[in-house]
Amino acid sequence: MLGTVLFFLGFIGWCIRWSLALAVFLLAMAGAGYYVYAFALEGNQYVRVPQLVNLPLTEAAALLAEQGLDLGRQTSIAHPSVPKFHVVSQRPEADRIVRSGRRVDVVVSMGKDYLKVPDVRGMFLDEARQIIAQSRFRVGTLARVASDAARDMILAQDPPPGETRDAQGEINLLLSAGAASATGVMPDLRGMKISDIPAVMAPYGAILVGNPVDVPGVPTDIVLDQNPIPDALIYPNQVVTYDYKPSGMTSGPSEHYETVVRHEIPVDWYDKSVRVDVIDAAGERTSVWSREPSFTDADRATYVAGTAIRIPVNYLRETTVEIYLNNTLHAAYRLKDGNPPELIAYASP
Repeated sequence: MLGTVLFFLGFIGWCIRWSLALAVFLLAMAGAGYYVYAFALEGNQYVRVPQLVNLPLTEAAALLAEQGLDLGRQTSIAHPSVPKFHVVSQRPEADRIVRSGRRVDVVVSMGKDYLKVPDVRGMFLDEARQIIAQSRFRVGTLARVASDAARDMILAQDPPPGETRDAQGEINLLLSAGAASATGVMPDLRGMKISDIPAVMAPYGAILVGNPVDVPGVPTDIVLDQNPIPDALIYPNQVVTYDYKPSGMTSGPSEHYETVVRHEIPVDWYDKSVRVDVIDAAGERTSVWSREPSFTDADRATYVAGTAIRIPVNYLRETTVEIYLNNTLHAAYRLKDGNPPELIAYASP
């Protein structure tokens, strides 16, 4: 009996010792796990993310290393003002509190946006203006020379097609003046009162277009800039533009107008070719819109009798808009001095 009691007491003591040992082991493992999670994986301290924007990429990487952080993903974009290889933005943002060892992603500037210069040679000026604007460039200086080519056709351009230049850069154009002879040399209008310009330009037969601008600190109603430049040859019906800051008391002379010609076609025209030509005051013709026959269900339902076409037109002094169906004149409108379009010709299809 005594032996049995001693056995049970010994067994209970053995269980208590192993239970204590197991508890100590589990506590040790939990502590080790916490250490690994808190220090080995997450970093052993908190740091503040430095400001990297506008810094060179190499300097940004060194600054991150000083804070115990790593340079993460780098994305490159074009930027008009941040220099090449400088940081445009960062994630996480500056002054965020993170654990050391964290990666910081950055967007890096590749400098200005460079584009290829479009080829507008052989186009008329109006079409070239649209192509240049769509290509994110600007029309620069216009010059004309006598040529057998149609008036206002582009003969040459600078910079040449295909070159890479800054977006919003200027493209200078050399245009045909037609077979007409030059009427003289362009005078210097800069600094002249805009009220004096009509008398000065009267001998040249030019079309005057004033361009109001808002420039602080300059005198009003005085020519600030002009196109063509002084001493360039000038031809009959050539457009002369000049910049001035208006006072509100004097209006600069201008013969430039904008309008929309709206024309209803009285027959179904999904199966017909349609073309719209604009003929300027000098007699130069430009096709501004066209459509070929189409027999799809959508076009059959769209281009039906009574459907109207709307043609926006920019013109100087006077122009004519002609509408052709299957290459036959269907209607013609005269635009003059900003007045509403006048129907001057009509033929039933």
